[in-house]
Amino acid sequence: MPGTSDVRYLVLADRAVPYLLARVRWPDVAQAISGRSPDWLEDPGLFDLPYDPSVIRVSFPQAASVAAGWGRQLQPEVTGGALSYMRRMPANWSDLSPSERHAWGIEFAGKRRSLASPRGVRRLRSSQAKMAASAAPRASALASPPTADGNGQVAHVTSGPSNTATERRRHMRVRVDGRAHIRSGHATVSAGLVDLSEGGMHCVLPGAVPGLARGARLDGPFLLETDVTTWRICLNVAGWIAWHRSTAADTHFGVVFDTLDRGEILGVRRFLAAAVSRRGS
Repeated sequence: MPGTSDVRYLVLADRAVPYLLARVRWPDVAQAISGRSPDWLEDPGLFDLPYDPSVIRVSFPQAASVAAGWGRQLQPEVTGGALSYMRRMPANWSDLSPSERHAWGIEFAGKRRSLASPRGVRRLRSSQAKMAASAAPRASALASPPTADGNGQVAHVTSGPSNTATERRRHMRVRVDGRAHIRSGHATVSAGLVDLSEGGMHCVLPGAVPGLARGARLDGPFLLETDVTTWRICLNVAGWIAWHRSTAADTHFGVVFDTLDRGEILGVRRFLAAAVSRRGS
């Protein structure tokens, strides 16, 4: 990190849900906030955080989305005056002490929690069943011969009533009104989130957008948020664009995720249950 002039934004997540957001720049910036402690706290132990195997490096727009969910507006410039927290050294962010958990307001991290309220889960399952029933006849009528992409994945490219394409899906998607902050390389694209599953998502952007070609790889992570709740999840995986269609008015594209781990799958399910219930957690 010596010689790095830009601030790094880092996230720790529990079941894909961010619980700590840090900004680090050696040797002068080591601050973090959490949902229960939204005021910046100085901690020299944060200089060790970039080397923790569980950390997720995010872009500024993704970090700003996380902070907004906690009621904090993130500014590009780093200001001083934050309270200091003196801790044990060296820091071990994978095994925090009770005092450290209390200071950051993250006593829950790493503990088992329910995925969502029973009512939210029931609504999610009901929504998925209805979508499966309505999608079956359309898929049969619209499906075209499958094509293979450069990754060996098989996709169906069809043209439906909404003039968008649809790839062959292993998981039923659920309608979600929200946004997807997609990081690829040094750029972040903030697109409208149309639907989501454990395998991928459908996004839309206004106008024609260069660079979003079918088959293009996306580095990740993906930061997803809903319009009806304060839920945000961070999927630390890469992906690729399975289909793409542009018009003068907008650009629709489908993203297929690489394999999610168990925690990320649980995070997606909780996110969808909260979005379907429209009542949050």
